[in-house]
Amino acid sequence: MMKKFKLVFGLALAGLFFSCEDATDIRQPGVLDAASAIQSVDDMQDALINAYTGMFVTAEQHFTSVFTDEIRIGFDSGGQGQSLYRFNLASNNAGPSNVWRNNYAGIRRANLVIEAAANIDATGDEARRDDLLGQAHAIRAWQHLQLAGLYIVDMSDDNSLGVPVVDFVTGTDYSALRNTTGETFQLIYDDLDLAASLITETNNVLFTQDAARALKARAAAYREDYGTAAPLAQSLLSSYPLASTSDYEDVFEDTSNAEVIMKLERTLNDAFDGQGSTGVSANGGWAGAKYAFTGPGVTGSPYYEVATNLYNAFDAADVRRGVNAEAFEPLPAAGRNVYTVNKYRGSEGQPLMNDHKILRSSEMALILAEARAAANDPSGAAGFVDQVRDARYGSDQTTAFGSTADAWGGILDERRKEFAFEGHRYKDLRRMGAKGNRTVDRASEDCTPFGACDLAITDTRWTWPIPLNEFNGNPALRAQQNPGY
Repeated sequence: MMKKFKLVFGLALAGLFFSCEDATDIRQPGVLDAASAIQSVDDMQDALINAYTGMFVTAEQHFTSVFTDEIRIGFDSGGQGQSLYRFNLASNNAGPSNVWRNNYAGIRRANLVIEAAANIDATGDEARRDDLLGQAHAIRAWQHLQLAGLYIVDMSDDNSLGVPVVDFVTGTDYSALRNTTGETFQLIYDDLDLAASLITETNNVLFTQDAARALKARAAAYREDYGTAAPLAQSLLSSYPLASTSDYEDVFEDTSNAEVIMKLERTLNDAFDGQGSTGVSANGGWAGAKYAFTGPGVTGSPYYEVATNLYNAFDAADVRRGVNAEAFEPLPAAGRNVYTVNKYRGSEGQPLMNDHKILRSSEMALILAEARAAANDPSGAAGFVDQVRDARYGSDQTTAFGSTADAWGGILDERRKEFAFEGHRYKDLRRMGAKGNRTVDRASEDCTPFGACDLAITDTRWTWPIPLNEFNGNPALRAQQNPGY
């Protein structure tokens, strides 16, 4: 299990032979390659642990919360995030730079494992080798999908510019240019199909067969390939029933795995046990430290608070309100009502440290709703949204959409509540906002002091720029920058 290794050995291994920052870095003389460093199945497992250290979502989590409509600037703010809150997005921003670099570094780690698998002697241990190989393919697919979801303008257009596809360990003469979107998603699909055929792992803090299938359902939804997404999502929803209201609370206290298909475990003394960078879109550290300095509630020095309109979107009977927000009405120190982020209160006695829920069955239900909306079936879409609402209220709800546009809007509204502070809102709005007549939804009292209340869903900032520092070593990529940057 991941907790057993605590990702500590992985960091040590990174210093030995995974030191390149991204897929375009030069392989320095004397740096061990896969054939030299990974000579057995045990070595392969150690290298795979290191590859898992490249999976983190805190950069997207922070960016999404601040740039969209999940937070307001907190009463204890020292200026954190105010530029991003004002929709300032450029090619030298921390988010685009960190996510590009970190995901390609993660891809390189996975490729080292994949390359080694073809050369090591696994006699008598073939099943374990294949399991580890399958997980490496799944990690590589996840990293490419993280990039695709942010940097591709139109994920439904196979001929548009995708992201650089890297399916080998790069050498000194490699400069990455963007593949097509079709080629990008073909790699993701192929990796996940192979992963599902090889993986025997059953621990949901690692990639399992079901996690690979769920990730493929997400990838297919991103590219509007609902013929692929829907059967996968339906099978997984059947296998992972939606959590009850009590179980749902336990899921986010890390004491239940109800409806969790995959999560990234965070535990004491692992590589992520620390505050990390606060107030910026950088990876690492406790998830809750992206919103507060020392702990949950108003005594934890919250520099961000739950946005007014997001808090008001939750009905009092909806279990998600208490999971996502703690209310202080009013708070004399702030002179107003304050709602602090509650989703990452902490676990194992460590405030602000919680597991990251990567794939849950509620996402599968809402992918099925998307599939029905795409088929111009608003009633069918409402049925799947209603399943989620029934589970979160613990009682039968009534959900109806009058048109397909209403269905897309309703799906977005439900995803806003279901995946708050999990890094989905930005990608959701850019995928479906125009279809559902939605964009950022900020209360005037939150945004007027910053002059940042509206951002048209057609704005170019709904796609990330290729980071400026990537052009320094790869100038040809500059000609493939996204529009508007």
